[in-house]
Amino acid sequence: MIQRIQTLFLILYIGALVSTFFFPVWQKISLNDETNSIEIIVTGYISSVDFNNGDTSVLYDNFIISGLVIISCIVAAFSIFSYKNRLNQIKLGALNSFLTSVLIIYFLYDIFYNEQYININDKISFLISFYLIFLAIFFNFLANRFIRKDELLVRESERIR
Repeated sequence: MIQRIQTLFLILYIGALVSTFFFPVWQKISLNDETNSIEIIVTGYISSVDFNNGDTSVLYDNFIISGLVIISCIVAAFSIFSYKNRLNQIKLGALNSFLTSVLIIYFLYDIFYNEQYININDKISFLISFYLIFLAIFFNFLANRFIRKDELLVRESERIR
């Protein structure tokens, strides 16, 4: 049902997660102490990590994380179309919260504890996709809240009968 507010929030959730594919998530920069020039730039995307070491550039793929984002979008779309079973929608919303939390934990682990980038500590930046993931979590929270509100309203109306 498109007219429900939780459907709008779930559509915004999907839009926020899909837009993370187009922007970088994080970036680490290592500066040379003597010349104050950039030695290493590592930029993390949802689907890959670009490791640029001066004249060489290596691209590492993150197929698992891309799949996690796609699965989360599919679960949200399935939740939109299962509006007749609100308890199932609540469960799917909890699953989406878990998946997006795993996504953030993965990126934080990748930035601070990955052995390939652990020595690069001069400048660490969280870029737009990192904040889009938090925005998606917020939209999922709002959708779950309104789904619970609908369920309480239906249960209350059944008690009156």
